[in-house]
Amino acid sequence: MRPLLFTLLLLINFGFIACSQNTKSTEQKSTKPAYELASPKDFMTRMTNEPGVLLDVRTPSEQKKGILKGATCLDIFSDDFEQSLQKLDKTKTYYVYCAAGGRSLEACETMQKIGFTHVVDLDGGITRWRNDGLPVEAGK
Repeated sequence: MRPLLFTLLLLINFGFIACSQNTKSTEQKSTKPAYELASPKDFMTRMTNEPGVLLDVRTPSEQKKGILKGATCLDIFSDDFEQSLQKLDKTKTYYVYCAAGGRSLEACETMQKIGFTHVVDLDGGITRWRNDGLPVEAGK
């Protein structure tokens, strides 16, 4: 009787291990990376196909020169930048840009640090966006 019970417990244990490993691999495949860098055309396509929040982290004077349609403006140099980020829904996808890419990278790193799950950074910023002939709206 004992060998049968031992064998049965062993099979049940292997079943739990197999199910546990299968769940982990499925979870890993379905999660998006926390940070991605996208070319302007890929950035635009992704915003269309994967809705999210477009975030302009440039200064107000830069934003007056033109912004991307639908952008929320949040100056990375403002004293309350990180506090403003804390008020946002960290589970949404954020599309972040600046003038050339440096400040948006810094903003994305800050966002990751405070718990945002998915940020997409515009490679080359609005400068490269314009150079690629993509649309820009009049600034605010």
